[in-house]
Amino acid sequence: MFKPDRHHIIIAVKTLVIQALLFCSILFVVWGSQKLYGLIDQTRFPTPYQVTVTEGMTDEQKGKELIDALTARMQYELHSTFGWSANDILFNPYVLDNRAYRQFGTYYATKTLLDHYSTVIAKLGSSDRENQSLYDARVNDFTFGPKRWGYFFVPSAESAYKRGLKRVEKYKQELDEGKAVYNCRTDDIYSAFNLILGESIFGHALGLLENSQNLPFYTLDNRIYEAQGIMLVVRDYVKALYDLYPEIAAKNNEANMKEAMKYLDRICDYDPLYITSSFNSGELIISYMLFARNRLSDIRDSIRI
Repeated sequence: MFKPDRHHIIIAVKTLVIQALLFCSILFVVWGSQKLYGLIDQTRFPTPYQVTVTEGMTDEQKGKELIDALTARMQYELHSTFGWSANDILFNPYVLDNRAYRQFGTYYATKTLLDHYSTVIAKLGSSDRENQSLYDARVNDFTFGPKRWGYFFVPSAESAYKRGLKRVEKYKQELDEGKAVYNCRTDDIYSAFNLILGESIFGHALGLLENSQNLPFYTLDNRIYEAQGIMLVVRDYVKALYDLYPEIAAKNNEANMKEAMKYLDRICDYDPLYITSSFNSGELIISYMLFARNRLSDIRDSIRI
């Protein structure tokens, strides 16, 4: 039977030390690369968009602040370091996949909430005519898929979205001139919460992570960041509604809002070193979304009391 002597033990220990140092070096390089990239292109978003609230605000001023909160994430993504990379040849979904899928989620949530704002909030009633600027933005500009390339006379997704945001700015100008409508009633706030908490937004985000433990890491990674993009828009919009309409807080919702924002902040600040089906998995993000949804549901229910 082989009996290792002192020389063999020293060699084995040195080998293990070298392997450990090599592993730690690789982790350090990966961690350092991620931190360096974060300095170039932001990957964590710990704080939501903040609306400006003043005493005696007019409805028109509230309307401008609310739609700014709705479109803040699209504005950010379109003017970020690498722009709209979801349809780029160089910075494409396969190279910078995390930011690309975050942009997919941002687009989806922005489009869904803009439809509601334009068809419900920016009208005097169900039979009132929709504002033309918002109509053109949501029907002509935001209908372009996020991967759409531009060619000949057909604009790219990025160009279409920027044009849509210019139409939103035109709507804000029309509010100042008295040529547009902002009519956000209690029923409309309740309707907005219903949309957010229903199948179209929270349901869609949770569905992305269905059976997350069975997904390969590269698919799970993309879906987590797409869900994050949705929640980034939700966080800004819900907080804007809460801040602009103090009657929501007046119904004993301060604790509910604080808890909801805590979990939404965790989702929006989520950017681990690596993701697997068992570690930093989709189950964690699902739990955050469920906790946030439950608290937001309590807020929604209180609005009708």
